[in-house]
Amino acid sequence: MTGEQRDGWCPQEELAVGWALRSLEPDDEARLRAHLPGCARCREVVRDTEEVAAALGGSVRQYDPPARLKAKLMAAVERTPQERVARESVALAERAAPVVPPGARRPRQTGGPGRRLLVAAAVVVAVVAAVAAVGVTAVRFDRLDDRVAVQEQRNQELTEALALASDPGTNRAVLRAESGDPVAIVLSAADGAAVMEVGLAPNDARDQTYVVWGASTPEPVPLATFDVSPDDGRVRLLSHWTPDAHKHTRFGISLEQGRTAPAKPSAVLASGQVGAS
Repeated sequence: MTGEQRDGWCPQEELAVGWALRSLEPDDEARLRAHLPGCARCREVVRDTEEVAAALGGSVRQYDPPARLKAKLMAAVERTPQERVARESVALAERAAPVVPPGARRPRQTGGPGRRLLVAAAVVVAVVAAVAAVGVTAVRFDRLDDRVAVQEQRNQELTEALALASDPGTNRAVLRAESGDPVAIVLSAADGAAVMEVGLAPNDARDQTYVVWGASTPEPVPLATFDVSPDDGRVRLLSHWTPDAHKHTRFGISLEQGRTAPAKPSAVLASGQVGAS
């Protein structure tokens, strides 16, 4: 199953993603509620998206603001007309959406529920950035720029990962260890990919690297490398992903010595099939 040609495709998959992310409007929610009992494909999309959303939920670092700053913040929130602020936030997100010229190819997730998902993602990222800003007020000013830059990079990765997760054209593979425990989720599209680790130990980035392998061929093919840090989030965008990498429907992960992928894996830690639960 690939993004270009997938067996069992259903035109309601986009609504199924929105259902899993709790972002549908009432009419769409009612339509999907009536549709789900008779569509195994959409139930699978809901299940896969919920697993992805759960991984995303644990990828944002939490910051504890100083007590006095938190009290001032809460007092300001109580004095602020919340409905007006919410509407302004959504309006800003909508104005930030790209304008597509007539006849041009539309980017992923621009219409209907997909557009609402990306607007919601923009609002979420704005909230994450605000929380990060509160946290860094206690940091020395000479470190402020570095902390903000790191958080902005993480926000960008989360936004791109959410776009991948909410696109019905993205393949999802849950990778499990021999014990059956989930270890990672691979999101694969023709123009990008991400891995969400849910059970991988941090590696020594000086002389180790994790490798994502394509296992749909007679011999496994190294597709991308990534690191797992105890101080970072759980979502990693995979660089240099190609349409050929996207053709794989089975993936594996190994931990290798050195900073480059070897010709073959030393030992596969987890593997999984696209669409497997």
